Amino acid sequence: MNSLESLEEVLLARDCTLQEICGELAKLFGVRWSEIGLLRLEGELLRFIHPAELNSAGCIPVSGSAVAAVTASTRRSVLHNNFANIPHHNVFELIKIKDPQSNNDDFARIQKLISAPILGQKDQLLGVMQVSRKGITPAAAGHDFNSQDVDRLEGVARRIGTLRPEILLAKLKEPRAKLELQNEQKKKP
Repeated sequence: MNSLESLEEVLLARDCTLQEICGELAKLFGVRWSEIGLLRLEGELLRFIHPAELNSAGCIPVSGSAVAAVTASTRRSVLHNNFANIPHHNVFELIKIKDPQSNNDDFARIQKLISAPILGQKDQLLGVMQVSRKGITPAAAGHDFNSQDVDRLEGVARRIGTLRPEILLAKLKEPRAKLELQNEQKKKP
């Protein structure tokens, strides 16, 4: 079974988790689990739902100039093999992501990136899917993405949007500190 068939099998399994889907995506593109980004549309904003560490870091306005915003607003895929040279806010890159596959390189930044819109049944925008390659330099990040990678990402985004849109619509877990505060308030008479 090839990686695309394996991903299809995971998508069709109704009890699969977001982590399992992102794990299969990582295998499909030959990247680490933490190099898969999944953002969902919340009104006029995009919020990361994977990696989970990024979901409390803020939102990206769809009207902005970020790659995810451009992908969402134009509903077109984007490929950058020189992403580190493109002016962008790096707030999301500065957040530490727990990834057992990572070589704990604090200086690794996104060097290469592909991004595709996730569209639902009636072509409504549900979110954006991104695959990156991180490294200290473009060479250290690995080989360049190509048009076949973009085609593959678009196909996966289409499958997720039509087969598993509930993954993007599911309620996010509340941050632990907020839950603990709510529990404390409930205990008070």
